[in-house]
Amino acid sequence: MTRSQYIRAALVSLPMLALALSAVRTSAAPEPLRIGAILSYSGPSAPLGLPQVNALKLAETQVNAHGGVNGRPIHFEIVDDEAKPDVASQLATQQIASGVAAIICGTRVDTTNAVARITAQAGMLQIILTPTISTWRAKNGAVSKTIFEAQASDELEAKAVLAYGKSKLGVKKIAIIHDANFFGTSGADIATDVAKAASIDVLGNEAYASDATDFTPQIQKLMATNPDAIVLWGATTTPALVTKAMRTLGFTKPVLASGGVDSDAFLKIAGPASANVYAAGSLSKQHPTPEQKAFVALYEKTYNIPAVPFAAQAWDATAILVAALKGTGGKTDGKALADWLEKGVAIPASQATFRFSPSDHNGETNESVHIIVPQNGEWTDAK
Repeated sequence: MTRSQYIRAALVSLPMLALALSAVRTSAAPEPLRIGAILSYSGPSAPLGLPQVNALKLAETQVNAHGGVNGRPIHFEIVDDEAKPDVASQLATQQIASGVAAIICGTRVDTTNAVARITAQAGMLQIILTPTISTWRAKNGAVSKTIFEAQASDELEAKAVLAYGKSKLGVKKIAIIHDANFFGTSGADIATDVAKAASIDVLGNEAYASDATDFTPQIQKLMATNPDAIVLWGATTTPALVTKAMRTLGFTKPVLASGGVDSDAFLKIAGPASANVYAAGSLSKQHPTPEQKAFVALYEKTYNIPAVPFAAQAWDATAILVAALKGTGGKTDGKALADWLEKGVAIPASQATFRFSPSDHNGETNESVHIIVPQNGEWTDAK
């Protein structure tokens, strides 16, 4: 064969070789299941969003190390909404158009709700990391088919802290102070309803701006009603400032707080003022389940920082989503995934064993919430 004949033969064989190599690559490395993740890891909610990012990256590594989902690896496409609802909704639209299988969102209630409007319209499964029950259940009881929650709802948290306050601390009357944002306002409304159902009088209700530094007028109004305890509903670092202000103004009685204060940052900022604070916790400090123990050990070994509830929320969202994807044989349409989750199959995770139903997209029970108190600079289980 002449040199020119060799060249012509090689050129003819190149497309066939490319196809063969493509087939080898396809069989060796199937396309990953792409999952959108819209979180707030810059801006005011970064202390919450960064642990969520860490947990998703760790979960991706672990799922893929154990064979992925039905033989396919997963990949989280994590984007930052900068704690802005309009940015979050734009990112959701982009991710849905790109063909993600589902979306995990978000760090804040306002960004979560912005994305929920997009995913509900598109029929895409969304797993939320916020406790606000109204994101998936309307006041009339209607449930959004494709939105599920990966942490205890604000309703469960309110029931837990108020039941503890009544039975353990003798609380018969409360006043409420809360963040003026949707999370705080919704939580305060629920705490009011729960208190009334438990025959606890609600004497006052005051709001503060998320970026406020002076809370004197609100606290003085509430103290004037002489409550047995003040319910504090907020997140990030502002509740610590509120707590310090309460103690400075002379309020030494119990503070019953939402799970949004369950962080080392709260304790560092509040310092000694955190004494007599009782909060809703999603992780048991002294009596962890095997699932929680395994997650905490892995997270802390990987990142050399404490495993906080915000990380557990993202870890558990992955467990819920992976269970649904496996249960449906890899189907990614929202209705199929939602139908499977609503069957109530037990999904063990770090915070709880989730069991969803058509009417309950939270999937947790009262036992999922642990009351925690500060002790020696750390959160510990209350007695």
